[in-house]
Amino acid sequence: MPRALISVSDDGFTYTTLNGATSRYSDTGQAITYLGDYAKATETPLAVTIDDGTKTTEIGIDATGRVGAAPKQDTTAEDVAGESSTASAAGGSVDGSTDSSAESTGQTGHSENADQSTNGQAAGGQNGYAAQDDSAGSNGDSYPMGTPFSGPAAPATPTVKKTPVRKRSARNRPQRLKKITVPGLVLIGLAILMIGAFVVPNIVPVDSPDTPQTIGSEQQVNPASELSVDKTKDIVPSYDNSPTWEAKVPKRASVTASDRGVLLVNDNRLEVLDADTGKSRYKTKIDESPTFAVDTVIDGQPALLWQSGNTAEALFDGESEPKSYQLPEKARITSAGKSVLIKSGNKLSTFGADGLENVPTPQAGSTPMAIDNDELFSSDWNGPVKAKNIKSGEERSIDLESPGDELKIIDWISAGHGKAITLWGEQGASTNSGHRIQLVVHSLEDGSILSTVTTTTDIVGEKSWVRGQAGERAYIGPYLFDLESGLLLMDVSSRDIHLSEPRGSIVPCTMDTNTSCLLAGKQAFKTDTDLLAVVDKGEKALVLGDDSTVRAYPKKSETQDR
Repeated sequence: MPRALISVSDDGFTYTTLNGATSRYSDTGQAITYLGDYAKATETPLAVTIDDGTKTTEIGIDATGRVGAAPKQDTTAEDVAGESSTASAAGGSVDGSTDSSAESTGQTGHSENADQSTNGQAAGGQNGYAAQDDSAGSNGDSYPMGTPFSGPAAPATPTVKKTPVRKRSARNRPQRLKKITVPGLVLIGLAILMIGAFVVPNIVPVDSPDTPQTIGSEQQVNPASELSVDKTKDIVPSYDNSPTWEAKVPKRASVTASDRGVLLVNDNRLEVLDADTGKSRYKTKIDESPTFAVDTVIDGQPALLWQSGNTAEALFDGESEPKSYQLPEKARITSAGKSVLIKSGNKLSTFGADGLENVPTPQAGSTPMAIDNDELFSSDWNGPVKAKNIKSGEERSIDLESPGDELKIIDWISAGHGKAITLWGEQGASTNSGHRIQLVVHSLEDGSILSTVTTTTDIVGEKSWVRGQAGERAYIGPYLFDLESGLLLMDVSSRDIHLSEPRGSIVPCTMDTNTSCLLAGKQAFKTDTDLLAVVDKGEKALVLGDDSTVRAYPKKSETQDR
């Protein structure tokens, strides 16, 4: 039976060692979640040793991911640690691993998304890829994977500091293994894996000058963005109320939309409507409903892609029949970048015009995050980010600009669409420690900072980066960003407004707990409109009516807006 070691280090983080690969988490609960995901995905029970700095605890995780009493084993925690150190020193290639998203993605995502991630989210940090064993005769394709596609792997486990501990409840977070951060078209929910509270140490003494600044979640960090709440007679703000086309859809159909089309799923039928005309582009019978769908680019050609089981279909623009792809067994896919990244075991691939194309794996210790413009972005925990052209093999290194002295990366949120989203804090800060931190959006062109938001771990530490439809907007928690420029557009943390996945430049939201709204510019409009997508470069808004009819509303002219 495989054995894992969870250790709490003097850097304020929790480290998990499994099969020679090490992952970093903000608390023990997250580490247990990761191991539960691994056990369930691989149908492998685990013996787990938890070393909190003062004592060790033995638990067991069965093949369904459930935590229980420790199985009877002769192997000690010291033996496990010694084996892990030996494996790391020998450079063993073991996969210890997005949506977003995550996803996050999405990574990443990410948050898409999101995500993410999903996202598509993303899709907030996303931890929890399952580890895969690799044979001694590996050809170098494998690598440690401490986190999913939305963020990179952690460094090797440092020495555990034997200090007194303070008990507190570990924050549980969503199961990350099967999350996909998807910008625009997620069709499946995300299960939540609940883990009991474990001991978490207080690494930095309260009176230490190195203690990060702690502020309450109710304390306002950033100046409130200028935002007004208005009423509107328009079905969609700034769009005409007379539709250019409409199409009746089945009452119980699942309906999602994007620039590439409107996807309808009803019982054992799947249909794609043209987003420009509302006419049917493609219809077929299906054995199982899609679990993932997204706009993507395949060898430079835009396409609507969806996945059902181990099969994916890509409907390219101008085509009436989709191209079918057979996915590897237990494949996981993420749309954190402009192209879709597929992972199966230690192998990476992406969609090509003629079939799946292999993607070179990054160096040991790094995690692949996203593919943009034929470049695979990957990084270890501390960077730099590596961008490797998957066709030419050329590689460039991207150093992320630090937002301040003595700040370090405490979590990777997402990467893709030309941006990297990370959390930075002082020594001792983690994603749920209640400290003041920096949410930073970097350019993946040169590593420069595009925007920085001073916030707290209570506000964004456990949130996903969610990319919106059409790739124009993304949000994490109460912060809305322009995905093209990376700039912060809106901070609604001081208002009772909760953002949802953006549709183009318009963001569905809720206010006062249960009032639906649409956020456009600096105005939130109270409306029950079910906005599916904003297409044709913002010229049309697709809406699903209460009468099960999809309608396309044109953008108002400048004279109509006056």
